[in-house]
Amino acid sequence: MSAIRMSAEMFHRVRDHLYSTPGEHFAFFLATWGEDESGPVFLVKDAILVQDEQAVGGPFEYEVSLEAILEVVNKAVLGRFALIEVHNHGGQHPRFSRTDRQQMPRFTEYVHRSLPDRPYAATVWGDEMVYGEWFRADGSSGVVRSITTIGDRLTSVVSRDDDEAPVPERFSRQVPWFTRAGQLQISRLRIAVVGAGGTGSLVVQYLSYLGVRDFVIIESDFAENTNMNRLVTAGHADIGISKGILARSLVERVAPETAVCLETDGVPSPKSIRLLAGADIIFGCVDDDGPRHVLNAVARAYCIPYLDVATGISVDPERALLAGGRLVMVLPGGPCVHCMHELDLEELRHWLRPPSERTFAEERGYVRGMNVPAPSVISLNASLAAAAVNEFAVYVSGVRPVVPYSDYDLIGAARSQGGQWLTPREVQRNPNCLECANEGIAGRADLDRFWRRRR
Repeated sequence: MSAIRMSAEMFHRVRDHLYSTPGEHFAFFLATWGEDESGPVFLVKDAILVQDEQAVGGPFEYEVSLEAILEVVNKAVLGRFALIEVHNHGGQHPRFSRTDRQQMPRFTEYVHRSLPDRPYAATVWGDEMVYGEWFRADGSSGVVRSITTIGDRLTSVVSRDDDEAPVPERFSRQVPWFTRAGQLQISRLRIAVVGAGGTGSLVVQYLSYLGVRDFVIIESDFAENTNMNRLVTAGHADIGISKGILARSLVERVAPETAVCLETDGVPSPKSIRLLAGADIIFGCVDDDGPRHVLNAVARAYCIPYLDVATGISVDPERALLAGGRLVMVLPGGPCVHCMHELDLEELRHWLRPPSERTFAEERGYVRGMNVPAPSVISLNASLAAAAVNEFAVYVSGVRPVVPYSDYDLIGAARSQGGQWLTPREVQRNPNCLECANEGIAGRADLDRFWRRRR
């Protein structure tokens, strides 16, 4: 399908222009772009507001003057941007008019002649929702699956055929929190869960019950006997089956109508990268810092909110137990996992080596702790998985600002009082972070480089 992402500030700026006075008004977005599994992904960088005197026609049908179009196209050429056309019809269920349909082929052809190497999209705005379609120069086209605004909250504003559908009765006890509109948004967001093991299986379960109805699940591992203490998607008979298949089966049992795209090659396969690029939010439930680095890079390049979950258990020489974890939430404009110093650079460098070099280093003991199963307990995983899904619910509903870093301490070590502590930690974006410098560059990030390096 396709996606359009923009800041909440940009959305409201354009919407205010479209409804500044009665009638039809126009604007154009300038956007970077990339590709998901089945269509273009647009990241809005700027908006050109077409003034009333630059539109011709009336009293009910207008079109943008040639001078205004030339100005827009020239800015797209100079900035290496893709174009998204914007106009309003109003109402609760916006769609293109018959006149729009008649004019669209001619204008689309003109845009592709002027900008032959990039996709184009057209949108029509209602009172609150937006409908869009995308077009490539090769003649392919489709409906924009996702249109989201990102700010203090993540909001889906895409209009679909089921805009007026009632909330299923099963969610009646959630509506007081999310409202009907919020529950609808939860069902429309495409959620990528990377890692369907201990924490990932729980995240998938919780999200399914919450009302998520569009999943991308990325997992290359298989259920083993040692997983049976914490893999909520599996029973003893499931040993040897893909953890991704087990997660998909759970989702289908909870809600058979859910769309689930399963990728079993794992990160950083080219297909997994494209699937992640089209997701509206990413949950990272991985054990290693290599995949964590890739997820961070995808989230940065495509302006995708990214929640990363990690748990840990250790015992010091005096047999004192340390147990806990942390939840990191990477948002556009905020700090990333590198800024927060959450990656082991030695582990990351090893993960990025070609297979022969990785094997050589591991056989000679140059890398410590690699491929050693870490301790894991289901109740600890559940605490962090629940915290992650709760933070997602907070972000979608906007009941408070999200917390970029939450530290979970089961024991209460070095605390004023022993017990379970879930504590926000203040973190800052590093102005010199090389990963943050790639924010919003989309397809220019060459994310397939991770796959090439590990081959």
